[in-house]
Amino acid sequence: MTGAGHSPFKKIRFAAIDLGSLTVRLAVAEPRGPGQFHLLLHLREITGLGRGLAQTGELAPEDMARTLQALSGFKQVLANYRVENCRVVATHAVRAAKNGPIFLERLREGLGLEVRFLAPEEEARLSLKGVLTALDPQYLQTPLLVADVGGGSSEFALARPGRESQFASLPLGVLTLSQAHPLGDPPDSEKMAALKRLVAQDLARFRDLSFPPDRLRGASLVGTAGAVTTLAAMHLRLTRYDPNRVNNLLLTRTRVAELSEIICRLPEAERARLPGIEPAKAGVMVAGALLILTILEVFGQDSLVVVDAGLLEGVLASFNEISGFL
Repeated sequence: MTGAGHSPFKKIRFAAIDLGSLTVRLAVAEPRGPGQFHLLLHLREITGLGRGLAQTGELAPEDMARTLQALSGFKQVLANYRVENCRVVATHAVRAAKNGPIFLERLREGLGLEVRFLAPEEEARLSLKGVLTALDPQYLQTPLLVADVGGGSSEFALARPGRESQFASLPLGVLTLSQAHPLGDPPDSEKMAALKRLVAQDLARFRDLSFPPDRLRGASLVGTAGAVTTLAAMHLRLTRYDPNRVNNLLLTRTRVAELSEIICRLPEAERARLPGIEPAKAGVMVAGALLILTILEVFGQDSLVVVDAGLLEGVLASFNEISGFL
């Protein structure tokens, strides 16, 4: 979020909803200028919309029902805040599910919500836009590789000063990996090692195809989304999550490896009690930690900058731009 002081923009409240594979999120804001906003409210619920997607190729009825219930609550919030314009976007789970269009029709008929599918590149573009609303300006002088590690997929953006940004998406997310590759409880060390090798191979192919090393020279890695911010919260031992403390926190690869080791040696019930981990995310954080650590290794990064802003904030930032919603 940006800006304070006088603004010529009329204070018309607007909102964005992100239908993620693991979490649905709502943000309500007021304009502050072109591409700028003041955040009034942020809500999220872990509904696991894409929980069964890896096995069946469809959204499960119970997950759709849970998500519909969460969105019904969001609709009431929009009314309470007198929001005049709300944009709803759907990402990997709805995009990939055979019954995704049926689910969106239910949202349209039951809640009056018009949902926009985001193509992977469009999702990556909006995630970059959102990251830039919270990233410390000191990082804008050098190339940035932004990794949005989501539930169903991971989006990457390479932003270089004076050059057009590049975007790419990989269908590896913390929920999809957890569902497709069960690791046991507590996680089995051999299964974890095999999963990490598989993820490393996929990431290396993806890197060579989308972001050759010469383009990444001098780039800083920025990470966003729930698994990344959970590692930051663990590092800070937060018993109450505070995005202001998480934003622009630098996590070294060594520290990510230490946190991963803690996560990966515990059964889910004990992980859920660790400071910084939401109990509902404990089940996906083994895959999440392994994925983030492997991104650091494959892209040759010694650290990553954590930002608690991404797709949702990118949608908000698009409201007031002259170019409109990307």
